Amino acid sequence: MVNVLGFVDHCRRSAAQVVSPIYAAALDFVYPPECLLCGDELTCNTQIFCEPCLARLKPRFVNECPRCGAPVGQYVDLTKGCGQCHRESFAFDRVIRLGVYDSDMRMACLRAKATGGSGIARGLATILVREKCSHFAGFAIDLAVPVPEHWTRRFLHPHYAAETLSREVARQLKVCWRRNLLIKAHRTPKQATSPTPQRRRQQQGSFEVNRTVDLAGKTVLLIDDIMTTGSTASAAARTLKNAGAKRVIVAVIAVSPLRK
Repeated sequence: MVNVLGFVDHCRRSAAQVVSPIYAAALDFVYPPECLLCGDELTCNTQIFCEPCLARLKPRFVNECPRCGAPVGQYVDLTKGCGQCHRESFAFDRVIRLGVYDSDMRMACLRAKATGGSGIARGLATILVREKCSHFAGFAIDLAVPVPEHWTRRFLHPHYAAETLSREVARQLKVCWRRNLLIKAHRTPKQATSPTPQRRRQQQGSFEVNRTVDLAGKTVLLIDDIMTTGSTASAAARTLKNAGAKRVIVAVIAVSPLRK
């Protein structure tokens, strides 16, 4: 059912943009627009999520660490990071995130990863840009890139959430999107089951940069769906900086609430 909804959503939005509004209205009559998360009918075909789902996805924690995105208290000194990251040596300069990976946000991220989840991924990217517009505006971003996956995994799973997210964020921010600028040169084990020190070792030297693009002095927006320990993002950011990037800002939909 999710695949059908995703296909219909794609057809509807394409029709609204490039085809007669009469055709788009006819499609709405046959297939009334539905929330891609809960399936409830939407009042407007430009929506992706219904208002209740949207409310559950909006950030619940007002204060966050700019260095790692972790939720923090109002009066925490963040000069050198928060309690979770002040001892970390991240190669990226800042994290911009929508929420924390738990409850409804966790479910939405998993749905965005799944086959047919491109519509949900685009919706999450839209909310991220809308909710964090002032954060993005604080940086002169030159280009956006996804955290890449190794080609063997891409071959088996054509839909890749980080790629969909990064393309949509770049489109809404009106910055250049470089899909193949950053390359996963070596396949690494799945990170979810590995402890943090092992994750760092696994990611060392796993990324390469397409040298046809001049990164000298550039600010790069590095985009992924979830950040757990920051090991993958840091390794990717280090590779970008070694290739000449001046600054790397990480943008994710969710960060892990507690990193070990």
